[in-house]
Amino acid sequence: MKTRLLPLLAVSFVAASVLAFACKGDGNKPGEAFAAQPAPPPSAPANGSHLKDSEVLAFVNPQHLPVYTGPTGSLEGTITITGDPSPDVPALDYHKCPAGKDTYDKLFRVGATQSNGARTLADALVAVTGYGAYFIPERNPVRSVTFEHCALNARTIDVTIGQRIEVSSKDDLLFAPILAQAQLPALMLASKNTAPVALYPPKPGYYTLIDRMELSYLRGDVYALLQPLHTVTSLDGHYRIDGIPVGNVTLNTRLARIRKEASRTVQVEANVVKTVDLALEFKAATDVPVEPIIKPSSMPIP
Repeated sequence: MKTRLLPLLAVSFVAASVLAFACKGDGNKPGEAFAAQPAPPPSAPANGSHLKDSEVLAFVNPQHLPVYTGPTGSLEGTITITGDPSPDVPALDYHKCPAGKDTYDKLFRVGATQSNGARTLADALVAVTGYGAYFIPERNPVRSVTFEHCALNARTIDVTIGQRIEVSSKDDLLFAPILAQAQLPALMLASKNTAPVALYPPKPGYYTLIDRMELSYLRGDVYALLQPLHTVTSLDGHYRIDGIPVGNVTLNTRLARIRKEASRTVQVEANVVKTVDLALEFKAATDVPVEPIIKPSSMPIP
């Protein structure tokens, strides 16, 4: 059963299309320390954003659905890609941080080639939808992202609306991470000697994490989703999602850089980790890639 992931995310997860984790919506200013907050009640999602709790709830549970408390299972597997190899991305400037080329010089990242010729796919968004008339609250107020060896630890960033993105660095180089479509008034700098930079998606949707200074090649595709049943594949194409309600659900995957997606209906069983693989196909002659360099401005969902 094929389901287009983006419209499905627009209804079930997103309200337009990639990060964050713990403070009140009307609390600290950007860059300030976050005071400890009491744990939310079971029906309330964690809120580490600038949004008020009521605003987060209006996004994630507008129908006031009951929290799912029944048995759960897990899905894990490998996302692969077939077809043409990942092409080079020309005209990117790595002179400020040459190691960044290892992560960003190809349109998309692949790992090992499998026996059937498919290659494992990194940075693919994987999400579970269609689990019924229940609400599953996010329990983690922060989505952590790391910058190391001139690159983000993943080129796709999945976040539940209400989380904040915290970008920390292990490099000496100073850079200024921002969401191109949701800039903060003050520019915050990150390096291994600074505190993490907090970024706040203002609503569900798609965003682009870029550097406001000199790393023009740097980009993260950010999906701010409505529910927490999502993840991003590692270089070996692996994903795992726990806490899924039992019954029929839809497993979806999408790679923003090539605008490709796939989905499959899966039966989730209580206390069972089921292996489900999905594959995308890339055709260089017909698939239109997302532009590699994004300037701070509004942009459509890829």
